[in-house]
Amino acid sequence: MTPGYGGGPQGGQPWGMGAGMMGDGSGPMMGWRDPNAPGRGRFAMMDANEDGTVTAEEAASQADMVFTSMDADDNGSLTVEEFMSVRMGPQDGLDADRQAAMQARKAARFDPMDSDTNGTVSKAEFIAASKAHFDAADADGDGKTTPWEIRAQNWN
Repeated sequence: MTPGYGGGPQGGQPWGMGAGMMGDGSGPMMGWRDPNAPGRGRFAMMDANEDGTVTAEEAASQADMVFTSMDADDNGSLTVEEFMSVRMGPQDGLDADRQAAMQARKAARFDPMDSDTNGTVSKAEFIAASKAHFDAADADGDGKTTPWEIRAQNWN
C-alpha cells in the first residue's frame, strides 16, 4: 500500500487519505484539511468554521496571518525578499519547472501590490490586494466564496 493512502488502523478504504488531522484515515473525506491534498489546502485553511465557504472575515484573517508570517523583521512592511522567501500553499516542490513557474507568478504580484512604489509592501497594501483578490473571486457578490469561485478566479 502507498504510504498516506487508505489503511487507517481499522484497515480503511482504498480511497481514504490515510491518517492525518481529520482522524484515522478510514473515510472518503480524509485529507480535506491536509494542506498537501491536491486542491484542498488553501481553501480549507481559510474556511475556519469548516462550513464550505470562505467569508470576507475569514479571508481577511488569513491575509493578516500570511502577512505576519512573511514579515520576517516585524517592521510592518514586506521586501520582495521577504515576500518570496515564504512558500505558501499545498505543494511539495517536487516538480522544479512547475515550482519555478509558480515562483515567477508570485514575484509578478509584488510590484502591483506596492501602490506607493516605494519598493516595499505595507500591511495596508497587502490587505488591499488580498481584498481585491477575494472580491474578484466572489462572483455572485454574496460576501463569501465557494471552492468553485476560488478555483474559477485562480484559473483566470
